[in-house]
Amino acid sequence: MQEEDRLILESFKDELTYGRGLSPLTVKAYLTQMTDFAAAGGSFVKGFDISQMREYLMKRASTGMSPGSIARMVSCFHTFSRWLVETGRSEIDHSELLKAPRVPRRLPGFLGVSEVKSVLNAYDTSTTKGLRNRAVVELLYGAGLRAAEAASLLLKNTSIASGTVRVMGKGRRERIVPVPGGTVEYLGKWIQKRNEYISGDDPGTLFISVRGRKLDPRDIRRIVSAGVDGAARAAGATPHTFRHSFATHLLNGGADIRTVQELLGHAGIGTTQIYTHLTTEKLKGVYMKTHPRGKK
Repeated sequence: MQEEDRLILESFKDELTYGRGLSPLTVKAYLTQMTDFAAAGGSFVKGFDISQMREYLMKRASTGMSPGSIARMVSCFHTFSRWLVETGRSEIDHSELLKAPRVPRRLPGFLGVSEVKSVLNAYDTSTTKGLRNRAVVELLYGAGLRAAEAASLLLKNTSIASGTVRVMGKGRRERIVPVPGGTVEYLGKWIQKRNEYISGDDPGTLFISVRGRKLDPRDIRRIVSAGVDGAARAAGATPHTFRHSFATHLLNGGADIRTVQELLGHAGIGTTQIYTHLTTEKLKGVYMKTHPRGKK
């Protein structure tokens, strides 16, 4: 990569990290693509135009890359090209005519209430590690947190007294989420045991490893995987599955979609509306089984 291109990419990284407050994983995804683009012969200074971008995307598509991955690449080019214009590095947004392939929107998977309970009961809470792990999954389901949000949640932002957590979400959007009594119970038990894992400086996060370090999203995924079995394993349950289950169960219970949007920390209602499809399918199933005109 040319030095001028490298400096531009460093500035773009700063914009994504500090200007837009994107998560480290999102920033890494943007930089990985743009670095790969440069390695394939692309330049951010000379000849950065739609023909270069299309050539790069066609090469990636020819390797069998999915439409979803190509669509994310197109989105990355849009963000980068607009940033070049905003910062005076380009007079034209060369990505303007670049179109992403249509990607079928898949409905998120979720677990039934009994399946969630089965996973929660899988952890041996007589041990400190088992207690921590159950508290993690309790929070994923009880508050609908993303894995990264649960990993970075600060101890000082966890209020057992009020039953709330203050969460820093995507785009550095902060929200306060109520936590149900059962979840509060396990959070409180974990906090009482938490100091057993502190061996040096306290990282300040609610959840820590046995060596006292901050957990990362991969640790959260491993914790979930350790408790998943039976139907939940067959459903491919992940940390996000519990977030989906949180939203779906709220809507099934009569919560309005705006409330669910706020609890999930979605910037727009459109992202939340996908969960209404899940509840609609459930209602349709009940109708077909019970209504005289629904029976064959």
